[in-house]
Amino acid sequence: MQIFAMVASPALTLAALFVLVPAVRSMLRVIRMGQPASPSRTGDPVARTVTMLKETVLHTRMLQWTWVGIMHWFVFAAFLFLSTAVVGAYVQLFDPEWAWPVVGHWYPFEWFSEFIGALSTVGIVWLIVYRQKHHPRSEGRKSRFFGSTFWQAYFVECLALLEGAAILFIRGAEYHLADDEHATRAHFPLSSWLGEALYPAGQSANENLVYFIAFFKIALAMAWLIVIGRNLTMGIAWHRFTAWFNIWFKRESSGRTALGAVKPLAVGGTAITLEDLDDLDEDAALGVGAIENFSWKGLLDFTTCTECGRCQSQCPAWNTQKPLSPKLLMKGLREHSYLKAAGLAGHADRALIGKGDAGGESYNPEGADFVVDADVLWSCTMCGACVEQCPVDIEHVDHIVDMRRYQVLIESNFPAELNQVFKGLETRGNPWNMAASARMDWAKGLPFEVKEVGKDLESLESVDWLFWVGCAGAYEDRAKKTTRAVAELLHMAGVSFGVLGNNETCTGDSARRAGNEFVYQALARENVETFKEFKVKKVVATCAHCFNTLKNEYKEFGIELEVVHHTQLLNRLVREGRLKPVAPDPGSNTRSITYHDPCYLGRHNQVYSPPRELLSALPGSSYVEMERNSERSFCCGAGGARMWMEESLGERINMNRSAEAVGTGADQIVVGCPFCRVMLSDGVTALQAKSEAREEVEVLDVAQMLLASVKAGETATEAEKAPAGAPTAAAAPATPAAAPAEPAASSATGTTGTTGTTGTSLFDEAPVKPASGGSLFDQHTAEPTTPATTNASLFDETPAQAPAKPASGGSLFDAPAAEPPPAPATTSASLFDEAPTEATPSSSSLFDTPATQTLPAPAATGGSLFDVPADEAPVPATTAAPTPSGSLFDVEEEPAAPGAQSAAEPVARPEPKAEAAPEQHEAPEKPKGLFDL
Repeated sequence: MQIFAMVASPALTLAALFVLVPAVRSMLRVIRMGQPASPSRTGDPVARTVTMLKETVLHTRMLQWTWVGIMHWFVFAAFLFLSTAVVGAYVQLFDPEWAWPVVGHWYPFEWFSEFIGALSTVGIVWLIVYRQKHHPRSEGRKSRFFGSTFWQAYFVECLALLEGAAILFIRGAEYHLADDEHATRAHFPLSSWLGEALYPAGQSANENLVYFIAFFKIALAMAWLIVIGRNLTMGIAWHRFTAWFNIWFKRESSGRTALGAVKPLAVGGTAITLEDLDDLDEDAALGVGAIENFSWKGLLDFTTCTECGRCQSQCPAWNTQKPLSPKLLMKGLREHSYLKAAGLAGHADRALIGKGDAGGESYNPEGADFVVDADVLWSCTMCGACVEQCPVDIEHVDHIVDMRRYQVLIESNFPAELNQVFKGLETRGNPWNMAASARMDWAKGLPFEVKEVGKDLESLESVDWLFWVGCAGAYEDRAKKTTRAVAELLHMAGVSFGVLGNNETCTGDSARRAGNEFVYQALARENVETFKEFKVKKVVATCAHCFNTLKNEYKEFGIELEVVHHTQLLNRLVREGRLKPVAPDPGSNTRSITYHDPCYLGRHNQVYSPPRELLSALPGSSYVEMERNSERSFCCGAGGARMWMEESLGERINMNRSAEAVGTGADQIVVGCPFCRVMLSDGVTALQAKSEAREEVEVLDVAQMLLASVKAGETATEAEKAPAGAPTAAAAPATPAAAPAEPAASSATGTTGTTGTTGTSLFDEAPVKPASGGSLFDQHTAEPTTPATTNASLFDETPAQAPAKPASGGSLFDAPAAEPPPAPATTSASLFDEAPTEATPSSSSLFDTPATQTLPAPAATGGSLFDVPADEAPVPATTAAPTPSGSLFDVEEEPAAPGAQSAAEPVARPEPKAEAAPEQHEAPEKPKGLFDL
């Protein structure tokens, strides 16, 4: 046996080297095919080395899935140890009793050797069972292993099992060969039992066992190297070597994930700005249009992908039956890059992005002239779940943005809905395409003056904060409620702030993530110049997308800002006692609250605690967490410029998330981002229309909840100070206090209605006698005899007459508008054209100066939100302002039969098409067993 082992082992080693060396050279050649990466990839080498060791040796990212991470660590540690054990096996071919010098008979070393072998065996068996339990044959697309290459996984698992067990088997034979001093259970704690049970006591027999097992270990290692050398795209095996480098070269030397800011547009490793365009070569690629346009780090990312499917399991697009899987995208790009580098026919001239037939393969379709289907590219919400979950630090979002940049800047090939968004951003500085003069409409009627820089302030140095209102906060009806609530809370807390007013323009988030880098840069430069002119240092923002862009991306333009989200600042003010939420009346109902983590606040910026702390400070409410929360929160569907695109594939993401939120049984779904509020409001409304959600469920911002509670305290204080016999708010202790007397608002849109001026506080209507059993949050009608509507918000101002049912997506906090006279609608109005003040021609815009005329009902469900309806009869509905509780994006249904609905009654948004079965948007079940994670 010894002679055979001594001959066969070197032969296998030479064969493995003959295969492996050219393979490594080929792999390096493919990676070098990419463009230079940013010089920052090699900066701060000490910090990068520490990060690499933390993520590999300590498994910090693997342990996000606790039991999988623990079991994988056992296999990982055994693999490292076996690297030395294979070297020792060569020596044992000559001396079966050989042991490592110095440490060979050291108790800790011997115990580690045996226990890591045993734990590795347990770990790989556990992982094998886990893979089979969650196999696609039983779970289908829900399995994170869907689309993985299974023969490769089985090969790796088999070798890992044999390698771990081999440690114990060879130690068992060594136990019989050891001298009396070392042949004890103290030196062989586990293998001694195995040796006594399986091996004979003879010297010669045990020597032959050592020769055989030593050869077996060498043969396994060489077979491993030969197989992976012949399969360069075998990421599940190659990641054992490449992951160390991929982690070391990650974007941030600090160790944080590649989230927050998007990687700058670069050509040849150098960031490109608008000023550089004239100096670029004509054939310079802006973005990625071919595999060689990726940086070498991108190609290293593809090579390192282990096909574990963690990213796929968390991806909102994949979980709603869309073609995008981050895992399959990395796998497809890896296959194409290696086949193209090898000169395989059909790959040299293959386009990176193309459009295939519906229902066809989305990745490397056979016989097609493209690698990745366009639907894959544009399904991404850039929520960052894939990057957050990846244990080897693949930067999926940056790669998708780069491919979108090429499609937009070079190919001019992007979803049609983005045309109007880009037009609005370029010409009016906001994606709603509304006039800058309307940016301050949200502040009309507030009981205090909102200071505007350039008018009331010379610079922002004289106030504590710049309140960044944002486009949504200025123009979108539901977001205006949040803007006003934050302004009132800051005023109550004595925090001075100013706004930019008409000097503010969009941060450019949607443009950048849609691939239109230069529109983003133009908007960013304009804002940065404004910041410098007015000496802006500290910014508070209500929009998570604005918060992320201002905090993480504007530093590229030479400005450093302290940027906080409004939930962070409000939580600080509550903790300092400057805002005091008040407990409701003892007889009030306790309200159940759940919180949705905005992706650009949570995963992109790690802000999880402040909103929850703020909600926990609200008396009279109970908090319930959604199944998917914090790092694993599910996207609302609006990120990555998806806010402006129709969702025609699979289930709607907002419906999936809304169903999960409703499933908690919460009365109020609380958000911290206007985009999330639009999406979840529309989702809840759709569920209510199908009787799958209670009518009283509503979607609110954290600031609104806090303002109601704080104002309740003001009501109680005013009641105590009121003179005897005077009418006070004490009669309604559970009701938010009214602001100083102001005319009642007709709507939240900034227009004038029949009952007074617009823009009054959300809480201006003075409360009267409370209804029995009321809550702290109940808003009572002016006349107790007036019946409340089913959907009325307990926070809303109540009109003299019972309001009609809110429109789709409207918050129950919204006040209904006065009913203006109906006017015939035109049938060819563009949603983005100027509207005259007189009779409206066919070019009137939904977003321009309101007039007393109407727009036609949109086309049937499933059309783009930006489609222009045609050949429909006019619908008598007012456009003096959008329905106070409705979103600017709500689509009205077809006209009802005469008499079925009044002209002033809001129309519900039609149900989304292609809804999945209810079980498809249920939250994942909690683990039921050791292998259910």
